[in-house]
Amino acid sequence: MTSTDPFAAPGRNRPAPSPAAVALAAQCRKAKTIADAAPARFEEMPTPPAASAAGGEVRLVVHPRSLTDWARWTAELGIHTYRMTNTGGSTVCRFELDGVRARLIGIGVPALLAEVYGPKGAHHA
Repeated sequence: MTSTDPFAAPGRNRPAPSPAAVALAAQCRKAKTIADAAPARFEEMPTPPAASAAGGEVRLVVHPRSLTDWARWTAELGIHTYRMTNTGGSTVCRFELDGVRARLIGIGVPALLAEVYGPKGAHHA
């Protein structure tokens, strides 16, 4: 069974893609290129990232073994602490990488912080 293109029929015109759609497609291609190059780009880092791209955004997922590893990641990417959000089992940082929206996800970072600073909300003398 063959599928026919409804716009191929006489009198039908395929609409031109919108400028926003073209820009998003270009952003998605750029994000995919950056994500594909991430393992080689960050091979000197303490824990290798699991990199992916979706919706024009690069996601780097890391499993730091210590706060020193986490600090190295944030320093390498130029992330400031006020841009971090703890989500229970991980810490998420939004930033820009080579002109593309990016997200660094540190699995286990809240637990590492609790080891050093105590649980959130605990009384500190």
